[in-house]
Amino acid sequence: MKVKNILSFFLILILLAPYANAQFANYTEKQIKAVAVVSGENKGATIDISVIVTPGTGRVFVSVSPFTEIDMQGSAQLAALTACDLTGNDFLKHDFFYTIEAKSTIVGGPSAGAVMTIATIAALENLTLRKDVYMTGMIYPDGSIGPVGGIKYKLEAAAENGAKIFLIPKGQRYEKVLETEKAQKGPFIIVNTETKTVDLVKYGQSLGVKVVEIENITEALKYYAGVELKHEEGKLETEKYADLMKILAERMKKDAMDLYKEFEKVADSETKKSIDERLKKGEEYYSEGYYYSSTSTYFTAKILMREEIYRSRIKDDSSFSVEEKVIRDEIESTKRVAESYEMGLASFQIVGAAQERLAKAENYLEKATTASNWDDAIVNLALAKERVESAKVWMSLLPEIKEDTQMNPDEIKRRADFYLSMAESLFVYAGEIGGVQSLLYGDSSADESLKLAEELYNNGYYAGTVFAAIDSMVKSAISIEVLAINSDKDLNEKINTSKSSVENAIGIAEKYTIPMLPYAYYEFGETSDGVWKLYYYKLSERIAKTLVAIGGKESVELVEVNYRHPEMKITPEVPTIVERQIEKIFSLPGFEGAAAVTALLAGTAILRRVWRKG
Repeated sequence: MKVKNILSFFLILILLAPYANAQFANYTEKQIKAVAVVSGENKGATIDISVIVTPGTGRVFVSVSPFTEIDMQGSAQLAALTACDLTGNDFLKHDFFYTIEAKSTIVGGPSAGAVMTIATIAALENLTLRKDVYMTGMIYPDGSIGPVGGIKYKLEAAAENGAKIFLIPKGQRYEKVLETEKAQKGPFIIVNTETKTVDLVKYGQSLGVKVVEIENITEALKYYAGVELKHEEGKLETEKYADLMKILAERMKKDAMDLYKEFEKVADSETKKSIDERLKKGEEYYSEGYYYSSTSTYFTAKILMREEIYRSRIKDDSSFSVEEKVIRDEIESTKRVAESYEMGLASFQIVGAAQERLAKAENYLEKATTASNWDDAIVNLALAKERVESAKVWMSLLPEIKEDTQMNPDEIKRRADFYLSMAESLFVYAGEIGGVQSLLYGDSSADESLKLAEELYNNGYYAGTVFAAIDSMVKSAISIEVLAINSDKDLNEKINTSKSSVENAIGIAEKYTIPMLPYAYYEFGETSDGVWKLYYYKLSERIAKTLVAIGGKESVELVEVNYRHPEMKITPEVPTIVERQIEKIFSLPGFEGAAAVTALLAGTAILRRVWRKG
């Protein structure tokens, strides 16, 4: 029996051998050394990392010995994605194989993320890396390098293994180290513990190592390979989108003002004053040329007005049920319209945006029908109605597209598979390393967007899946990046860098399509503040890069198109109580703007509280 098992084992190896050879027929392999802290000890250790990049479909394989926490595997996935972003490579055209070997059990994996990114770039671009350069630092999705611990011990390990240059995250030259001294006095051993501040630059000099603070992967690459990444340059042309955004703003204003006629009949003076202020703000944005922000502001006002009208007009379960059916019918009708279009790069954005909003409308409708109190039911019913109306208006943009880059449906599904997988991995990784919880969980969070992406994927709405997954990825990424922000100055520097990057990315995307969504979120970032400004810039950049990755394929072609005007069911012929009392409301198109409810930051509940306070 034992002999039979051995023979079976060798037979399997023989059968697998050709496949293994085929897997690595065209590959590039690079080795690099990293440093880590030995688990349970104040001591550093070296890690041998091998990266193999082959033609593939965007898979990441990680082998770790001895086994470490999940964050090492998360670091590898993030390193592969970041390396592709920085070099302009399409992630989905490659597979990545990481082998990480340490001589002892090490602590975690985030501190090796920057090193793995360097090795991956070297494999993608076939660069030669210096063996006497070492580095420690967490990798952020934008290519910047974040803080880590145990640098003194890592520096010692690097020096022992021949390091001449040791790269550390910017701002970590001085490290507090807990030192323990033991002294024996008679039969007793006295232990003294003291915290000391170590100047790592000076300490490195005593070890014969030059310690250098660096801010990002581009700087690190100069030391490792003597090269600098040169990115394709693009110029943002706002005029190309102003007309389209202006149409949306004007339409939204008209719809809001029409709804206002019904709203003022049922609103008290305080509530009316609050809405008046919102409408005024929408007009200010419009006059300043921030058309998408204007649209969003009008939309927010419309949500609150519809909520107040529903609260006044829908008084019993019967009228509520009828209105629920009206909205559900509209959702199904709009879904069928969205499914009827062949997609190009421009229509991909429109249909994807519509699919996202329809899924949210369904979720709000479910919340409305299962609410524990009448007020919550009304609020969610109003949100469901406005979500589906916004989807209709997105679809109505299709006739404005005169040229489009045609897409293969299989390509859309492949992108949905990839982004959903990366969103899940990045979300888990961010949670493992202590990402900011408010960005990971709760309203308008990475978790919420991830669940929406999964729902869209399960229903076969792959365009919507892509954008919902990207939204989750961006929020997870920012939850990590803000860990290194210690002041308003740090945040503003990151925002300015991100703004420059997104303007370049949109400019490049213009070569392949009309980047409506990237521009819309970029403009919304212009009128946002703090971390949310950073979020909208990052979201815009990620979507723009997705469009470039698809549009940059050699097989795509720009062709003339004639998208028909979507024939969508506005409101079924059902004589409801609400329809009799609010004539024309259901024929009003709605639009959500740049994730309007998300833009409320703390969600609709907070908006309502602020609104009621006046």
